[in-house]
Amino acid sequence: MIFKYIKTGWRNLKKSKFYTAINILGLSISIAAAILILFWVQDEISYDRFHQDYKRIYNVHHIWKDGDKEQISNSTPGPVGFYAKDVPAIETSVRIATEDYGIISLKEQKDVYTGLAIAYADSSFFKFFSFPILQSSKPNLLTNIDEVTISETLRQKLFNGQDALGKTLLLGKIPFLVTGIFADMPQHSSIKYDAIFPMGYLAKSFTENGGNGAWKTIDEDLGNYYFSTYLKLNPAADPEQAIAHINNAYIKARKGDTKTTFQLGSLTDQHLIAPDGNKSALRMVQIFGIVALLLLFIGAINYVNLSTARAMDRAKEVSIRKIVGASRKQLFFQFMAETFLTFIIATFVAALWVGLSFSAYNSISGKSMVFNLYNPALWILIGSALLLTVLLSSIYPSIQLSSFKPIAALKGKSSKPNNSIFRKALVVFQYVTSIILIICTLVIQKQMKFIREFNLGYDTSYIFTVKLNEGAFENKSTVAAKLAEDPSIVSYSINGFYDPMSYGNSTSDIDWPNRPKDYSLIVGRATIDKNFIPLMGMKFVEGGNIKGVPADSSSYIINETMAKQMGLKQPYVGAQMSLHDVPGTVVGVVKDFNFNNLKKPIGPMVFWTHSFAGTLYIKTTALNAQKAIEKVKTIYNSYPSEQPFEYTFLDSKFDQMYKSDLRTGLLFNIFASIAIFVSSLGLLALAANSAQTKVKEIGIRKVLGATIPQIVQLLGKEFVGLLVISILISGPLSWYFSNEWLTNFSFRTDLNIGLFLIGGSIALLLAGLTIGYQAIRAAKVNVIDSLRDE
Repeated sequence: MIFKYIKTGWRNLKKSKFYTAINILGLSISIAAAILILFWVQDEISYDRFHQDYKRIYNVHHIWKDGDKEQISNSTPGPVGFYAKDVPAIETSVRIATEDYGIISLKEQKDVYTGLAIAYADSSFFKFFSFPILQSSKPNLLTNIDEVTISETLRQKLFNGQDALGKTLLLGKIPFLVTGIFADMPQHSSIKYDAIFPMGYLAKSFTENGGNGAWKTIDEDLGNYYFSTYLKLNPAADPEQAIAHINNAYIKARKGDTKTTFQLGSLTDQHLIAPDGNKSALRMVQIFGIVALLLLFIGAINYVNLSTARAMDRAKEVSIRKIVGASRKQLFFQFMAETFLTFIIATFVAALWVGLSFSAYNSISGKSMVFNLYNPALWILIGSALLLTVLLSSIYPSIQLSSFKPIAALKGKSSKPNNSIFRKALVVFQYVTSIILIICTLVIQKQMKFIREFNLGYDTSYIFTVKLNEGAFENKSTVAAKLAEDPSIVSYSINGFYDPMSYGNSTSDIDWPNRPKDYSLIVGRATIDKNFIPLMGMKFVEGGNIKGVPADSSSYIINETMAKQMGLKQPYVGAQMSLHDVPGTVVGVVKDFNFNNLKKPIGPMVFWTHSFAGTLYIKTTALNAQKAIEKVKTIYNSYPSEQPFEYTFLDSKFDQMYKSDLRTGLLFNIFASIAIFVSSLGLLALAANSAQTKVKEIGIRKVLGATIPQIVQLLGKEFVGLLVISILISGPLSWYFSNEWLTNFSFRTDLNIGLFLIGGSIALLLAGLTIGYQAIRAAKVNVIDSLRDE
């Protein structure tokens, strides 16, 4: 019996090739797009869930708050991890400090590797996290200050695939013994390093270099927010109670003189939710999930629209079947079989679409996903899509068609109420969805354009940075003289502002007269020379630049935000302050500039010259850029070093920072376009069916003198009216969704009526082209063919 249903269904599908093709194409594209979105969403939400105890792992965030002013970050001072040892609710903890400019080499091979992800970690690191150890020469890694554990990929690079255990590598000029090899950290891990060095080495170096004022160890230093601290709680522990113990210990160490507290963030949240609560990444994942569902709905709606629209065509077929003895149950299952068969074919076609596009999809998304047929979520989605399609596009039409009265149907009359209201509602839903997606696409594009063109508070054009090697830094005066005499170099600066796009060096070790007793401030701090501010094109709102003289050691330049948060009153210049117990005077206040992602508000920043670092900034021109690079390379290489010459243009750093957002925006545009295409496909089929059902009316009107524009108006007015209703409904919804997404950016574009007018116009144009094509075709049909009786 089932085979008979399928055989009859296949015959009916072949009989209506145009509508079958429309249904299969629409469904297959919808299912394929939903599958691709599923893999992307699944990858995004799977971050850090491979750790054995991920539900019990938390990242510590610091919160500085004063009134309505608040700073939140995942950086902490070293003692936070130290305090965790005395908290009963905490099973274990680990601190991680990232090395910004780590250079690894082999002494005997002279091979040098830069750009590696390097960190220092407590000895609990590999017991805390579930990163598999492939080889180890000892049971407990990172316990000695002269050992290192490296990734399998780095082992391949350094030792050409040979055994690395017991061999020595250099971090800068410091030798470390390789005692462990760990498997490459997964792509869906928020923690990714090529080499892990012992925290003990960092602690020893900190103490040997004099510490930070009165704080001589990293377990005492409350001023440097340099660490990421993770806690693993006991199974029954209360996170709030655990962090309360740490807050109490910190407040006690500060003698109550602080407005900084700490909170816990779940490990599984840190990829999608920023420490300050920014959920822009999570919102995009949720939006993509909604788009996947909408795509399935739109594909199913196309099917049900065509099924109900062609009801009268099938009514005669059903009536004849009833006359020859078919029961209502048999008719119902016959239509169900047709739907099931259509869906199965569409699923196979969808698998073909996915297979052909998956490589390009990975390239666009920047991921390394694998199309795995054994993925349970894939079959849940396909099963859900089948259920949705059957429910929406089979049951209602099946019940409706199988309930026709034969005599009435054979006379061309349906005994059931007209289904046009139901069909119109579905068309409105489709186009409301499409218009919302069009407008949201325009908003995303406008925000990305806004970010690219946003005035950061400094100029990035034709500026590149170079990390100086040790020899060049020790002879920076000579280097500066050589740079000054080269005409291809407009300006230069040697400073410690290593990354103006994402600067994370901060401290709370700052003081000033009349500071409230319980008031602390966490500020970004960077060392600069006299050339840095003019080179970057920063503007002063008060005071001026440092002079490049010894007296600069007691001079500070702050930004507007810091002046406000310190509670200073104009004139700011001359205000007294100290950084790391070094007293000085504010000599200038620069206009606020962005030294972090535009999703974050501008924080306080202080420039000083008390210590130095070797980041070289070069400003050149479009014509002289290559000459400037070659000149700097020549100077750099004149000081022998194992560290190779490398440079980065600030523009490329900016693009890299927002690369993920741009990729996500592009993916959204693609899937929104697919949804709009599938909706248009359904409208095309409906217009074709409308023209077919009115073929005699069109013929009679043409005989009576109707023109082609009048015929087009006849067929199009119903759809245009539905589209206008859709625009009115989608407007407020589009504004709400767009505004919700934009609230995740501290700096955002504005929403204006122009976007909504453009979105509505695009929808009208697409509908006009779709309907107009079918209407013109119908209007051009020969009158004799139109009026010929079947």
